[in-house]
Formats: sequence, structure tokens, C-alpha cells
Amino acid sequence: MANIVDIINNLPELLPMKAATTTDIIDAELQLRLSFSDEYKEYLSTFGFIIADGIELSGIAKSEHRNVVALTKEAWKLNPKVPHNMYVIENTYVDGIIIWQDTAGSIYQTNPNSVQKKIANSLKDYIVNRTKK
Repeated sequence: MANIVDIINNLPELLPMKAATTTDIIDAELQLRLSFSDEYKEYLSTFGFIIADGIELSGIAKSEHRNVVALTKEAWKLNPKVPHNMYVIENTYVDGIIIWQDTAGSIYQTNPNSVQKKIANSLKDYIVNRTKK
């Protein structure tokens, strides 16, 4: 069975960025006061963040609109119903829809001022489902 790295490496038009260091990842976790799931850490340490055909995942990036810390802090402010054990993996920039991952690895979706709805068991499952044609 393919892991998160294999799934991402097979995305069309993949544009991976600079891999995050362990220090970068720990710093981001400290800023958010949570622990990323093991799967998200593996993604960060391999890719940093990615852009591919139809998908743009958050990560460790200088750009605030791609940086998991900046995106998460802003999204927490905009939607106080979201628990602080979740971080943004994707801002879809469509109708205020935000995709989150909790520290255990499950994936959720929120709309503005809504509670989270579970949509996938893992980041890998989310990407596979999101990119099905």
C-alpha cells in the first residue's frame, strides 16, 4: 500500500518545495501549541509544502498563504468553533471552505462559522479522494 510520500510523488504537475527540517517542524508545533500527526510530519520533512494540479497543501513556507502556522492562526480567529488540536492543511479559497487535520491524523472540513465535519481518515485518503477524476 502506498504511503503519503508515494501518493504525493504521483500527483500530476507536482511542484514540491524545500523539505522542512526537524527544527522547522518542532518550531511550527510550538507556535501552534500542538503536535502534527506523524503523516503530516512525514509530508513536511519530504516536501515542505506542495502545489500540484488542483491541490495546494499547507506546510513550512515563508509565504503566509501557504504556511501552516499563519493559515491555522488566522482560521482559528475566523472560526472559533474549531478546536485547537486541528491545523489547516488546505485553504480551498472557495466559499470559505477550510480543510483541517487533527493531531491523530483525521481530516475535517469547515465552512464559515460551522463545526468541523470529518471527510477522511488520513491526509493520504484526502489526497486520493480529492484528486480522483
